[in-house]
Amino acid sequence: MSSGYSISSPNGNSNGHVNGVANGGPAASHSHDMGDIRRRAEFVLHASDETKRLVQELYTRYEYLSEEYTRVCDQRKSELEAAQREKNALVERMGTMSFSLEAEPFVICLIDADGMVFEDEFVKEGEAGGRKAASVLHTEILNYAQRELGVERIAKSTKIVCRAYANVGGLAGLLVSIGAANTEETVVQFVRGFTRGKILFDFVDVGPGKDRADDKIIESLKLYVGNSHCRHILFGCSHDNGYARILENYATEEVYMDQITLLEGAPFEKELRVLPFRTTKFPGLFRDAKVDRLQSRTSIPAKTYNVIQGMPTRFPPAPRQVSSNSLLNSPIMAHVIPHIPRTPSTSSLASSEGVAAKPVPIVNNSWAAKAAAPPPPVNPDSSPAYKPANREDSISRNRQGQRVDPPCRDYDKAEVDRVKKMKMCNVHFLRQECPYGDNCTHYHDYKPTKDELGTLRLVARMAPCQNGSGCQDVKCIYGHRCPAPLSRNPVKGNKPCIFSDQCKFPLELHEIDCHVVKTLVIR
Repeated sequence: MSSGYSISSPNGNSNGHVNGVANGGPAASHSHDMGDIRRRAEFVLHASDETKRLVQELYTRYEYLSEEYTRVCDQRKSELEAAQREKNALVERMGTMSFSLEAEPFVICLIDADGMVFEDEFVKEGEAGGRKAASVLHTEILNYAQRELGVERIAKSTKIVCRAYANVGGLAGLLVSIGAANTEETVVQFVRGFTRGKILFDFVDVGPGKDRADDKIIESLKLYVGNSHCRHILFGCSHDNGYARILENYATEEVYMDQITLLEGAPFEKELRVLPFRTTKFPGLFRDAKVDRLQSRTSIPAKTYNVIQGMPTRFPPAPRQVSSNSLLNSPIMAHVIPHIPRTPSTSSLASSEGVAAKPVPIVNNSWAAKAAAPPPPVNPDSSPAYKPANREDSISRNRQGQRVDPPCRDYDKAEVDRVKKMKMCNVHFLRQECPYGDNCTHYHDYKPTKDELGTLRLVARMAPCQNGSGCQDVKCIYGHRCPAPLSRNPVKGNKPCIFSDQCKFPLELHEIDCHVVKTLVIR
């Protein structure tokens, strides 16, 4: 019995026919199913190959990524270990730095001792007074710092440093002259005691010369204001507006304003008073007035001096009454007049042309009365600006009886500043009679040139004479009229010079007529 179907070869050809295959019976339908199966089988086999290739590729990639991950992890581990070692080193270094910063904290006090002068009770005790002043100042500084900045920040172990700068020789002479010390040696001993009183306290002698103490204090301020060990700075400079310039540089930063306190001795000058820094005062330690405003004590009864910066700057007014046998009784020449020939009761008044006029009787022996008398007729157009008698022992007057001094050399700021810094004693060089002698705080042993003497005379003339234009001192070296140029735009009611109301000369010593009509000659 036949099976009723045929088996096809793999190529699809039939090996035989069974019961009507050629006629499209059931055998033909079965052949169609086999083709479908074959196609499906081929698809599965092909998909299996793709799956195999995909799995192989995924495995290869995983293997690569695994190896790369391991490599990166090892690398990162090494980097982390290096970073940790660096971090540990930095932490250790920061700890060392923090310990170092906290180990040596200090508060410093900078003092311009030329103006911030210690009270007499300390100075007069010499070295013992210096030690006492150092101890009191140390306690005051520590208490102030703890009170203002906190005990946590300023412990008792905080070091207190003080640097006081001054021209000790000049300061000693000045303090002796005002009675604050008996001898200059006492002041030197006080300075020595102050330096020895505390290990970190120094009283530095800067020697003579303009601004030497100022320069040292300013540079010290610049050094310490950025020092991380410095917890606070007390700046003793209340007497000098010059320090306002440097302090203004630190007045806009809050960190600096918190670090600096201005210490008051004499009342703060105007420009210092407006600065935003905190201020303090240690009562009983420093003088509360400028030394140069105090009356100098002198053993010369015929003279009285006001001392400014260690040198005489004014002479007393001439006596209102003069003896019948004298035309000029200058207090500076009190010790000389008894030994020189006296002028008679009449004086020779030379005209502006230098011709002796008829003797004029002196009625009440007063120059003021003579000056008030009507002046002789003069032709203003023909009068020279200045033509005195060629004598050093004469005083020239204008029509109003005002004194007219010989002209000075022209003002040269650079030369004036240079001569000022030389600290020559103008009383010694211009009058040859300094009352302080070897104790003078200015130089006597310098040999100035003719031009330097001219500039020194100009500098002296820039200070107004207290006797004004009626001064009778033939050797007076101070100004009897304002030497400043007139302002191009004067304000009514103000002084007419370029300095206006800031000018030291009073209003009546401006616009003095320099036409000389008479000259008082001493014989």
